Amino acid sequence: MLLSLHQLETRLFKMSQHKAGIIIQARTGSVRLPGKMTLPFYNGLNLLELMINDFGNVAGDVPFVVATTTLADDDIIVRICEQNNVAFFRGSSSDVLARFIGAAHQFGFDSLVRVCADNPFFDLTSTLKLASFQMETGVDYAGFSMNGIPSIKTHIGLWGEAVSLSALEKSAGLTNEPLYREHVTNYVYSNPEIFNIHLMEAPFALGNRNDLRFTLDTNEDFLLHQQLYSKLAETGSLKDYAQLVGIVDDNPVYRQRMFEQILKNTK
Repeated sequence: MLLSLHQLETRLFKMSQHKAGIIIQARTGSVRLPGKMTLPFYNGLNLLELMINDFGNVAGDVPFVVATTTLADDDIIVRICEQNNVAFFRGSSSDVLARFIGAAHQFGFDSLVRVCADNPFFDLTSTLKLASFQMETGVDYAGFSMNGIPSIKTHIGLWGEAVSLSALEKSAGLTNEPLYREHVTNYVYSNPEIFNIHLMEAPFALGNRNDLRFTLDTNEDFLLHQQLYSKLAETGSLKDYAQLVGIVDDNPVYRQRMFEQILKNTK
């Protein structure tokens, strides 16, 4: 009997001796667009609500939790989780590495899928392949390659990354640099002489597309992605990434707006 992709991913997680979990990073304190996580984005739902709904349909038996901060401003993130029956963890606002380690310990994860909640077109199905590979092979880190670098370092905004808890704990013991404490996995994939890193070919033949920006950091991103999301929703398939890229490629205005934001916002 042929297995669907969902069944295959679920079986791989069950077969593993490790416990894997998805940790969604979410807060309201964005510098470039404060409160972006809770602004109405599509059909009255905000970015976090849309992601929670999507993960509920795609994640299968893989648990997912939201990691937010202890700041009062992020009480609203907790309320969204409670209203949607999603588990959450509250930790440091600046030491995101410690927040992820704390969340992993609380929920018993020793293999983590890291997800940034401000990616409205996030592809969990492909990202789960990274997690399966990381657990099956025992590498410290697995990501998708964009011109030879992890996709998390680019503007693509479609995929997460998979990392072992032991690698995060090791990196926490080796550095207190703010850059590495804020960007959870940066120390891991920046030190291949210390950690076992594996980059897989990016899905949908997008590995060399440094002109696409589906991550959402600014108000300009927000407005553009709202338009793209609505156009894709009208087709009835929010997971048709060839069509998503086609919409951008066929519209010079969209391409120019993405190009301007790529130039203005470093990764």
